[in-house]
Amino acid sequence: MKNLKVATTELYARRYALGIGFFLILLIPGILIANFLIGGAASVFLFGALPVAVAFFGGTRKQSLLVLAFMTVAGTLARAFDGSPIPSALLVGLVALVIGLATRRGLASPILEVGIVLGFLVMSPPDLTSKDSSIFSGIDPVLATAILLAVGGFWALLVGAIVHKKAPTVPENKVADLSVVVPYALSLAFSTSVVTYFLLYFSAGHLGAWMILTIFVVMKPNQDSTMTKTKDRILGTFVGTAIAIIAIELLHLLNSQRGLVQITIAFLFIGIAMAYFVPGPYWVYVMCLTPGVVLLDSNAVSDQDNVALTRIAFTLIGITIALVIGFLVQRSSKVIAKRSSHYSGS
Repeated sequence: MKNLKVATTELYARRYALGIGFFLILLIPGILIANFLIGGAASVFLFGALPVAVAFFGGTRKQSLLVLAFMTVAGTLARAFDGSPIPSALLVGLVALVIGLATRRGLASPILEVGIVLGFLVMSPPDLTSKDSSIFSGIDPVLATAILLAVGGFWALLVGAIVHKKAPTVPENKVADLSVVVPYALSLAFSTSVVTYFLLYFSAGHLGAWMILTIFVVMKPNQDSTMTKTKDRILGTFVGTAIAIIAIELLHLLNSQRGLVQITIAFLFIGIAMAYFVPGPYWVYVMCLTPGVVLLDSNAVSDQDNVALTRIAFTLIGITIALVIGFLVQRSSKVIAKRSSHYSGS
């Protein structure tokens, strides 16, 4: 029994070390670029790296270059649209449609990160500024975004190629039937595009991206998977938010809020979350990710608790939208299929 406990402890220690190390390695080049060349580059670089990393370790290693190109093009267009409601909403809807249709070949989950990251780029495009006027006299935000996304993606490929043998294995993706794929793709495209339009129209800010993220994550091709993901999402979000609020209060008591200590703790939480991304359970991943992101999001604001509570509100709204639209579209598709089979039989 003692040996089993030691082995389990070592397993989790390696998992945490791999998750934290992998996340920090992905982030380092972006931080260096942001400090010495282009301000605001770190988040864009990471947005380019994460979808490729997820695809690489999520069962679609051969399609990683396609995911890289997909993310680069979508992210560049998002920056070019610069928060304009109609084209941005159409872009998110089109990306969601592609992700949904990719279920046909079992590829929806690995490339889902493209839609999630795109939500943040659409809702709050990073302000890219020149750090050294002797090198850059001015920064074209669209071109800089394209380069940073592409470089981040290639960096993720390089890191993945080095550490893939130590990464957890995943089951092969199952090919879905077309009768399931089309309703799912339409539900995902309609819900994300409409939500994006209204969020941008009413200037919801970067926290609005959490509503888009929730719809991408919760909505699944079948109702059972959707309900399971919903329960995990709600549990992980509430527990993670409680941890975030406690962490913020402790940092406040120690007079260490909104600084390097808070950012370091945030990165540790996100690194631990990465350790649960592939093997799960999903609610633990969300529980660890939530305080990390809340601590990062609230680092530059005075009312930090409000960030955590707003994230809960947007998450719950996103869950409601995903459940309602998903149910209506799937119900309608069943009625249509039943009628068509009735007419063909007669």
